[in-house]
Amino acid sequence: MESFRIWKLLPADPAGAEALAQACGIEPLTAQLLLNRGVRDARQAQAFLRPKLDTLSDPFGLPQMAEAVAAIRQAVRTKRLVLVFGDSDVDGISAAALVSEAIRRIGGRVVVRLSNRLADGYGFPPSRIARAVRSGIGLVILVDCGTNQAEEIETLSRHGIPTVVLDHHVPSGRAAHPTALVNPHLGDGAGAGLCSTGLAVKLIQALFPDDHDALERSLDVAALGTLADCCPLSGDNRVLVAEGLERLLDSSRPGLRSLCEAVGVTTAHPDQVLKRLVPRLNASGRVGNARPVWRALTATSEAEVIRASSWMAQAHATTKSWHRQVMTDAYAQVSRLHFRDNQVLVVGRRGWPAGLMGPLASALAEQYARPAVALALDERVGVGSGRSPEPFNLFEALRSCERMLLRYGGHARACGLTLASGDFEAFRAQINQYAQSAAIGPGRRTLRIDVEARVSEMSRTVVEQMESLKPFGMGNPKPTVLLRGVTVRSAQGDCAWIEDGAHRLRVRGKLPPCDGSGACDAVVTPVMVSEEAAAAVCDLRARPGEEFSGRAGEAVSASA
Repeated sequence: MESFRIWKLLPADPAGAEALAQACGIEPLTAQLLLNRGVRDARQAQAFLRPKLDTLSDPFGLPQMAEAVAAIRQAVRTKRLVLVFGDSDVDGISAAALVSEAIRRIGGRVVVRLSNRLADGYGFPPSRIARAVRSGIGLVILVDCGTNQAEEIETLSRHGIPTVVLDHHVPSGRAAHPTALVNPHLGDGAGAGLCSTGLAVKLIQALFPDDHDALERSLDVAALGTLADCCPLSGDNRVLVAEGLERLLDSSRPGLRSLCEAVGVTTAHPDQVLKRLVPRLNASGRVGNARPVWRALTATSEAEVIRASSWMAQAHATTKSWHRQVMTDAYAQVSRLHFRDNQVLVVGRRGWPAGLMGPLASALAEQYARPAVALALDERVGVGSGRSPEPFNLFEALRSCERMLLRYGGHARACGLTLASGDFEAFRAQINQYAQSAAIGPGRRTLRIDVEARVSEMSRTVVEQMESLKPFGMGNPKPTVLLRGVTVRSAQGDCAWIEDGAHRLRVRGKLPPCDGSGACDAVVTPVMVSEEAAAAVCDLRARPGEEFSGRAGEAVSASA
């Protein structure tokens, strides 16, 4: 286990924590965790600690949701055929499944098509417009794409086909003007953090305000799409995941239930969904055929489920083989880069599968703790993806390079882009020039620390309250606690304890390495084990030679 280079202790607010603790009947340490997550008053705290469906926000607070509902109801009323077109990742497919089910529920006729990023790139391809006209499509609904496709939407309109867009990507370039553009970035903050699956749930809320069954049926897929897109687990997202995870394991969808069993998702835990289920689902889109995933989410017959599962298993095996080779090539490229001049890692090669550029960029960003862009090149263009750790805004970085980009879109943490192959080196230079002007600094693995406490404060009550903040994930990380001047004692087997001379705390899991001996500072995540308070150790630091800038700052080891 590699030690973190920077410890960052978040600022404490003792007075605010005490006031919130008194108002909610919780411990001040738990209240400080809530403050760190943007929860400021008792009402917000109760909603955070007990996420329920009746706390979901008003769907009509989203921009143009009323227009979207009106357009859909008009299409159903006039018996027009509706085309739902979704992106080929888990978020796009999940959203397409929920929207198509909702339209059928109100008596509409609907067909679903999904993107083929290998053949057409990201978004609704212009080649589908003629097919939509020939097929007599009366309404197009674009999910997880469309915000930045002004030309395609205008062409559809000229053919008399209105368009509704449900999309969470940041607008860039010339704005699209469909019949309804439901995108949180265009409003006053309502729906911030929702992915396209979340927007599909809000559409269901708007279409069925008094039908709780329609909403509850969507929750398993809502949790899946929200986790897959790494959305912040706060607000509506927290409700969707908290309520949907349990339903995911016992889903009424035979394909989804079968997949959970096949990949070993056995508990309602976000990590299991992200590490086991999502890669299996994403693989099909990466090899150019996302249709089996849609069938797995919507199929009712056992035979169809078996066929879809078999295809997804083959696609997953194929992408794993490709990924190993691509990673080897990428690491070789990175080893030749001068890190001082390449604060953003840009790699690319001819022959790389375009569908693997997202996972490749993610792996590089995590490994080197800096933004990364990966591009699959051919003789004409490079198509790829970028990923970035906080605080670097990758979307703004791409915006600074937009004159040489043929296309780009996304958000601060993840983006897609297309450029001319001949501009590869110029793009690498320009995005790194932007990074230097933004002063993002060299890549360093940073450990975010919520609070400082004493071992004696890690009581069963406190740890149980900290665990009540589940589900953990993006925007709501597992709580981390700094314990100063402690000693780690190991006994036989895997048993270990953290002690401060008067109190001790059981350690769960493996211990990270620690230079030196004797007293050290430890960062732990509190957990309950067999009804006993315990802790998983994130990092250890020997006390001599340590620099620590106050209660809220950075602790940097002497080797940093």
